[in-house]
Amino acid sequence: MTWVKLFLGSLAVSLSLVATAASMPDGCNCFCVIAGRNTTVDGSVMLAHNEDDSGEMMLNMYAVPRLNGNNAYLWGEFPGTSVCDHFLNEWGVAIASDGCPSREDREDVTDGGVLYEVRLTVAQRAHSAREAVKIIGHLVETRGYQASGRTYVIADPHEGWICSVVKGRHWVAKRIADDEVMALPNNYIIDEVNLADTLNCYGARDVETYARERGWYDPERDGRFSFKKAYCDPYYYTYEHNVIRQLCAQQYLTGRNDLVPDPDTLPFAVRPNRKIGLADLMQIMQCHGENSEHKFVYKRERPWNHPVGICTDVTVLSAIFQLRADRPREVGCVMWVCAGRPCTEHYIPWYLGISRTPDCWRRYASAAQAVKDHFTAVEHKRDQWPHHIYWKGVDRWASYATDWHNGIAAVQQARDKRQAKACKAFAKMDKKLQKYYDPRTLQVKDREAMVKSINAFTEKLYR
Repeated sequence: MTWVKLFLGSLAVSLSLVATAASMPDGCNCFCVIAGRNTTVDGSVMLAHNEDDSGEMMLNMYAVPRLNGNNAYLWGEFPGTSVCDHFLNEWGVAIASDGCPSREDREDVTDGGVLYEVRLTVAQRAHSAREAVKIIGHLVETRGYQASGRTYVIADPHEGWICSVVKGRHWVAKRIADDEVMALPNNYIIDEVNLADTLNCYGARDVETYARERGWYDPERDGRFSFKKAYCDPYYYTYEHNVIRQLCAQQYLTGRNDLVPDPDTLPFAVRPNRKIGLADLMQIMQCHGENSEHKFVYKRERPWNHPVGICTDVTVLSAIFQLRADRPREVGCVMWVCAGRPCTEHYIPWYLGISRTPDCWRRYASAAQAVKDHFTAVEHKRDQWPHHIYWKGVDRWASYATDWHNGIAAVQQARDKRQAKACKAFAKMDKKLQKYYDPRTLQVKDREAMVKSINAFTEKLYR
């Protein structure tokens, strides 16, 4: 059976099953990897993130200019959502997040608390990943966090951080060492907290005493204080799909076979056994458990017959931020966008310096209008914008998924050819862009010509 016949014969049923599957959340959404600058082949800090979400999702891409004194930023927008968007601002600060359910059951917010404002404020105000962490901490402590819990993943060309927030006013943040790589599923992974070490750690001052008051931590019973054990929802702390995804990524990075699926013993971050690059992160984000003997487990029924893993049936975006400090941020910071599931779709590079995104990636012509109407007219998105390019990936995956094992090899072979072509075009463009800046001072010589060239490059890749 050809993929065309399969598509025509099963599309209506497949799309119905997409909606059914997506309406049955299992509490595990998203996965992230952050690589320190000394672990990568090009010396960049790299942040890879799979966004997993239910319902009708539609990715839009905008280049938001400086507005009202705020930073300019590249924005991967999912209209109507509060915790799904991806940002890369003009200072090279990238932010995304993973849901991490906490055990907190008390309400403690001011003026409704914060949720969507967290990553938007970081995009608009932060000049570094470290400053982004401080912004998040300030928002959480002054207004309180609305949701159960979440870990924000932040990086810039010099360092990467994760910031775990808890419903209410508690939070901790930890820096990823330059020679380590961190893998984050949907549970808290920050263990020891040393607030005196302000080079590598921040957090709410009462994070330990509050855990004692609630009975989540007892020094005599538990020994040293562990944030993840004290604050994580016990079910999600040990949930197989969380633990094994983290294990699988760490095994791939290190080649170690002594790691076991135990959240108490899995390290916060690991030293890879080689320098890693884009291809390694792409491999991790498309993983369905190929390099692990442990079985991935989902707690809900699924209409597809493919294995679950780091890449899932509800992955709606996979993004890799390549943050390079050896060139101007406009060309040194790149967001590689896979619009859908990386096991079937390829990644396209978006330079930070882009000033206009292709028409096929926007529901509104104006970025300012998109910012204003993020929560407006978000029902029945496909009916409103039927020609949006994102639906091509949705339909393509629906046609593959019902007969996964019989056709995935051919699909991935075609994807790999497209990926190789995109990477080759990127390498060629990287060289071309060198004429627009001084390699010693990193000062841009002709910004207008450089931006025009970047815009044309991205447009051509999609056209």
